[in-house]
Amino acid sequence: MAKIKNPKSFSEVFKLDSTILLSKGIFDPVLNVDTKLFIDPVLLQKSSSKYFREDVLRVYEEHYNNMISLLEESKEVNDIAWRSAKNLIQRKEVDGTCLGYGVNSTSGRSITSKLQEMLVKTAKEIVDIGIKKPELFILLPLFESGVGPDTISDITTAAIQESLYKFTASLAAELGVKTTRINFRGEEIEVIKNPLKKKFSPIILLPKDVLRELPFASTWDEIHDVSFFNHELRMRVNKYIGDIWKAKTKKEKARELAKIKNSKNAIEVLIELINSTDVKPYDFVMDKNGVFKWREILASVAKEYPISLKYSEKNTSGLVEVVKQIIEQFKFLIEDRGLCKLLWKEKNKPNHESVSQMLFFSTAYSYCKANNIDISPEMDTGSGCVDFKFSSGFNKRVIVEIKHSYNSNIISGFEIQLNLYKKAEETCFGFYIVVDVGHLGKKYDKLIKMYNESEKKADLIYIDGEVKESASKRR
Repeated sequence: MAKIKNPKSFSEVFKLDSTILLSKGIFDPVLNVDTKLFIDPVLLQKSSSKYFREDVLRVYEEHYNNMISLLEESKEVNDIAWRSAKNLIQRKEVDGTCLGYGVNSTSGRSITSKLQEMLVKTAKEIVDIGIKKPELFILLPLFESGVGPDTISDITTAAIQESLYKFTASLAAELGVKTTRINFRGEEIEVIKNPLKKKFSPIILLPKDVLRELPFASTWDEIHDVSFFNHELRMRVNKYIGDIWKAKTKKEKARELAKIKNSKNAIEVLIELINSTDVKPYDFVMDKNGVFKWREILASVAKEYPISLKYSEKNTSGLVEVVKQIIEQFKFLIEDRGLCKLLWKEKNKPNHESVSQMLFFSTAYSYCKANNIDISPEMDTGSGCVDFKFSSGFNKRVIVEIKHSYNSNIISGFEIQLNLYKKAEETCFGFYIVVDVGHLGKKYDKLIKMYNESEKKADLIYIDGEVKESASKRR
């Protein structure tokens, strides 16, 4: 299970002023928690870094041009050229970017052999109709459900891996950070070692302007949205691929996808759309997905809104009481001090539940650290697992689970899951927090009824996540 206990940023670990990285436009990664961002190959040529615009982009294009040449040579599945092209798709995720979906999985995940084979097969089909541009690999998620946008980021990173190490080594020299010499593909190179990992793991530093929430053109919805703004291109999009949005069933969609994949005109229109669209990197200032703000909370909330946690009793009731104080402060920060703004991407569009969870973790960790009490809030990021576990000693444990009001499992979470967690973790008490960001309906009434009829082994907490208008606007 992936767990967060003590998140540390690169600048914190290496005792650097984070504003130095900011001034250089470099992303300051958390070294033991993956950030949900990805390298977007479309952004390489748009980066403010000359090294990325020229050297890295050249390496990227050479890598995929080599693969295209091999696919051209291939006459049948699994011949020498086919296998050579397949080997250019590295199966293991590049270690050290600290990016991706897997929190605390900075050691990397793997692309399955089946997925690797699927990528080659689809690319070969597109090459065979006459498309011989590296951009064709960006389009693969559109045609194969098993190929996710994270996969495109992974294979992009693998293609430019050596260049990323060299870029990081150059930055290390500028920052005065010690490097370690390793052998990489027969060449001696310098890398920064991640001191938070038991097993050797490098650190890769990246410009912020090559990072995005998801690589561009990952979904047909995004293709539809961007084509809307260019009348001439929209006409060609509608002509060659417009029927994909008319498909009502899976069978109809599969038929349309097959048509597009076998149409040189359709693929060329998609590539033109990629090259003509002003793709933007992730906005770290607005931070609509909350991938960065939780770190600011971690560093500042206890200083800005100090509270004195009372944990005089080293027993179960004392642990429950201190966790309750943290929850009450979290509720106060959301409802009365504007933290609710981070729960929304935009008006009427709430963020993912994980944003609230990360904000709560930041709040809890910050207050425990500031009060120097022997409690370690631990966030479990495994699917379907307890969100948080507070422990003191071996037997005293308290769990906290957070649900957004739109979550369809909000009732079963309280009725079934929490009790199972308590049994599995030998937990002495639990808190179930409902953050209201709309679509709660009568679900909370059901929760209250269940709570009133329960043995009161878990508290039910309601938090209003709505953004309130300022007093001046209400006049």
